[in-house]
Amino acid sequence: MLKKADNIEEILFILNNLRNEDLEELLALYGKNWLNKTVLSLKDKNFYILYGFSSNKTLIPIAMGGFWELFEQDKSIASVWLLTTKFVNINKSAFWREVSSQIKEKSKKYNIMFNYIYKSNKEAKKWLKKLGFKFDNPHPENLKLKEGFEFFYKNRKGKK
Repeated sequence: MLKKADNIEEILFILNNLRNEDLEELLALYGKNWLNKTVLSLKDKNFYILYGFSSNKTLIPIAMGGFWELFEQDKSIASVWLLTTKFVNINKSAFWREVSSQIKEKSKKYNIMFNYIYKSNKEAKKWLKKLGFKFDNPHPENLKLKEGFEFFYKNRKGKK
């Protein structure tokens, strides 16, 4: 089940149950105060929560993410992001189905989707490659990446 994020409890549940790779990424991005800085970065943003099941079949939030449109006059570019919990592993099929569906749908809307990923987030890099994202472009010149991060992008089919 996918729904708009609308309460802090589900966000905190995800952040307190992150996959190790996503936690390492947030630590590299924000430092030791990563939890507060992440919550602040999500304030007043529209994004989604994906629900799945715990090992005892309780419905729980397992991931959150979204597409943040850039450049007010050109809404065809979006920064795509996703944070996942360790519960993704027991919800692999549902997770993959929903993420694939969202990327396919948003690929019709956005000419370019992009972001950056931390070097240790190998599982997410595999997902991104399967979804058609590329890692062959260093990054736009004006984008300053923190050390250890790698730029990725996806162009709409037919666009260069």
